[in-house]
Amino acid sequence: MYKLFKRSHIPGLFEVQVSGACDTGIARDHNEDAIAIQEDDGRGYHLSIVCDGMGGHSAGEVASALAVGVIGDFIATNFGRADPDVLLREAFSRAGAAIDDQAAHNPNAHGMGCTCVAVLGVRERLWVAHAGDSRAYRMRPDGAEQITVDHTMVQELVEQGLLTPAQAANHPYRGRISRCLGHGKAKSDADVNEVELDKGDNILICSDGLSDVVTLEELAALVGQRDVRDASRRLIEAANKAGGPDNISAIVMRRVV
Repeated sequence: MYKLFKRSHIPGLFEVQVSGACDTGIARDHNEDAIAIQEDDGRGYHLSIVCDGMGGHSAGEVASALAVGVIGDFIATNFGRADPDVLLREAFSRAGAAIDDQAAHNPNAHGMGCTCVAVLGVRERLWVAHAGDSRAYRMRPDGAEQITVDHTMVQELVEQGLLTPAQAANHPYRGRISRCLGHGKAKSDADVNEVELDKGDNILICSDGLSDVVTLEELAALVGQRDVRDASRRLIEAANKAGGPDNISAIVMRRVV
C-alpha cells in the first residue's frame, strides 16, 4: 500500500487536505489501479484522480497509469485556458485516445482500458468527472451521497425501471461497464458534475474495489476520521477486512477552513 498527502490552501482563508491510498488487495497478485494528487501550484486549483485498469495481466496497469499521466499533464498545462468542465472532458478524451494508440502498437494490450474518476477543485467549487464505475461521494454532517452514476449495464436497467437499486447492488453482472477510457472506444466521454465544498465536507473518490465491499454508511464513518491521512488508510483496511477481492484505491478530500 502507498499513500499520498497534500494540501491546497490560502492560509487562514481556505484549506483542503487531500490524502490517497492504493493497495493490491488480498485476492489479486498485481495492482491495476493508479492514483494521483496534484496540489495547488499557485494557480488556485487542485486535482485528484483514481483509475481502475482492465484488459488482462499488465495491460490494465498500463492503461490506468497512462490515463493518470495524460489527464494530470493536460490539466497542468491548460488550466485557466478553458472552463474546468471543458478541460476535464478534453483530458478524458485524450486519455482514451492515448490508451487506444498504445494498444494498437502492442498486441498484448489489445482491448485495454480503464475506468476513471477525477476531481478538479477551484476553492470551494469542485468539478467531478467520471467514466465507468469508479465513484465519487460527498460526506456531510447531515448525511452522505453518491455524486456519480455508474456507467454499467446494470445501472442502465435501474434507470429503465427493470431493476431496483437493491437488486443492482447484488447483480452478478454489476461490474460490466458501459463506458470507460480506451478499450477500443471511438470516444471516451466523461460525465461532469459541479458541487460545492463547504467547511467540514469530505469528498471520497474510489475504485470499485472499495465501493463494492464497504457500505455507504461505513464509508462515511471512516472518511469522518479526525485525521484525513488516517481515513484513507482505514478505508483500505476495511476493504481488505471484507475480503479484498479487487485492487483498492481511495482519495479523501476535506475542507478544513
